[in-house]
Amino acid sequence: MNKPTRTFVVVFSILFTVSLLVLSFPSAGEAAKRVVRGRAGRASKTPSLFAGGDGTQKSPYVIRSAAQLAAFSSSVNGGNTYAGKHVKLDADIDLAGAAWLPIGFLDRNGSRPFMGVFDGAGHAIWNLRAGNGQRPSVGLFGSIEKAIVRRVNLQYVEVAGEANVGGLVAFMKHSGVEDCSVAGSVTGISSVGGIVGSALGGVLQNCSFSGNVKGNTGVGGVIGTMDQAAIRAGSATGRIEGGEDVGGIVGSILAGDLLECRTDALTVQGGRNIGGIVGHIIDNGDINKAVFNGQVTGDGNVGGVVGRMVTGEVANCVAWGDIRGKTRIGGIAGELAGGDVVGCVSNASVLGVSAVGGIAGYLANGSVNKSDNKGSVKGGEAAGGIVGQLSRGDLAANENKGSVQGYYKVGTTVGMEGEILVPAPAAPIFKE
Repeated sequence: MNKPTRTFVVVFSILFTVSLLVLSFPSAGEAAKRVVRGRAGRASKTPSLFAGGDGTQKSPYVIRSAAQLAAFSSSVNGGNTYAGKHVKLDADIDLAGAAWLPIGFLDRNGSRPFMGVFDGAGHAIWNLRAGNGQRPSVGLFGSIEKAIVRRVNLQYVEVAGEANVGGLVAFMKHSGVEDCSVAGSVTGISSVGGIVGSALGGVLQNCSFSGNVKGNTGVGGVIGTMDQAAIRAGSATGRIEGGEDVGGIVGSILAGDLLECRTDALTVQGGRNIGGIVGHIIDNGDINKAVFNGQVTGDGNVGGVVGRMVTGEVANCVAWGDIRGKTRIGGIAGELAGGDVVGCVSNASVLGVSAVGGIAGYLANGSVNKSDNKGSVKGGEAAGGIVGQLSRGDLAANENKGSVQGYYKVGTTVGMEGEILVPAPAAPIFKE
């Protein structure tokens, strides 16, 4: 990541972390919270907007029912941004029985973002049903800007939309999301994420997703697409599926970084640029201390950590499980068009047709340094313990401790240098 972009992301991370810490501690004498499971649409009269509070940090606006949460959504969509105001859940809420209208929106007609602080206080919101697959910006929040959303727990989510679809937030801009969890199903076309659909600036930290995410492009277990944003300690489990740019944590990155993200028993499946952590790093993306555990399957550019990287760095990452595909398949990276892989370890089983490597399937440019392969590599042509096919780039201090098998151009370090000249077979030579 270039220095200005890295500085931008770090500054946002510090600012949001400080603000979240300042705002995250309730008074020691706060009364025990009541659990209220109201149903949206059940009340016959229009409710009061809030149960209490004046919107300050000491006395936030209080929401205790589904009807009040729906009224709050209508208020934001009507133009009240709540900038500088605090809103807090004081009960668990069940949204079963009604279609949810997201809080704020971003579409071709304009934007109505939420711009305040929303604290779920650890309460659960159950049975969120939003979108019919034919509208953008679908989630609990449709759009947030310069906002903070924290301690929200969504259970049994079913969200479907077009572009910018997320279980918690469809579109976030220069905002912070902290200590949130989402469990359920999220479906869309582009920029589809289990927690956030699309992030432009800001920081997401200590958030987890469990369930299924499905889309066409830019599909991720935590964030679909991100630009100049950061994720700290994000996690995902379940199944992530798409066509292109599909990742267990993030689908695609245009400037941003990930630190200490992980997956557990996660299946990632798609066509091109499919990664256990990130599908496609387009520009200036860094992944540090990530752990992938699960299965990744795709056609081309398939990796245990990243499917394809143009510029950036993958450092101190570990991959476990099974990595499967046709061409440019790697235990850590499928294709390195540029950027660096440093200090990574693959314990994965890697299987492909051509350009199959323990660390990188295809090294077009960039470098692989101080990285070890401890898993098995099985390929048709160009199979290597570290790199399957090397076009250009640097290798230094790498070690292959695993097994390598293939039928044409096989090596313990590099399978083949240069371009493949013989036709690829129709199916992998090695099968389980």
